Amino acid sequence: MKKSAVAVLMVGLVALIGLGVNYLVNHYGNINYEWKTNLEDYKEYNLLGNSTLSGYIKANGNVSVYILTKEDFKKFKERESFEHYKAWEHVKRVEFNDVKIPEGDYLLVVKNEEKGMQWISVKLVDRK
Repeated sequence: MKKSAVAVLMVGLVALIGLGVNYLVNHYGNINYEWKTNLEDYKEYNLLGNSTLSGYIKANGNVSVYILTKEDFKKFKERESFEHYKAWEHVKRVEFNDVKIPEGDYLLVVKNEEKGMQWISVKLVDRK
């Protein structure tokens, strides 16, 4: 009888931990840890409207980082002239310290500016 009570408590504890993690991720936004890759052309991240962005991006080559709307991202992909909310061009490292994201559909876009770049590492926390 003691073993079944312990098993029920363990299942309940695991369920509570799962609910807590789910709440934290949904309440505080997207958390992306250490994306390391051979960056082809660009990578984009959805951002929460009316939030703050913290974290960093670093690479072993030059990248350009843009915060822009989804409409401007379409122009970016089609190599048309586009507007951006914030930009860091031809850098190896960007740090975000509570960057305010306006209300709306914004993306963080990381563009590879070099051929043969080996890796890019990203850690972002986007929270309301």
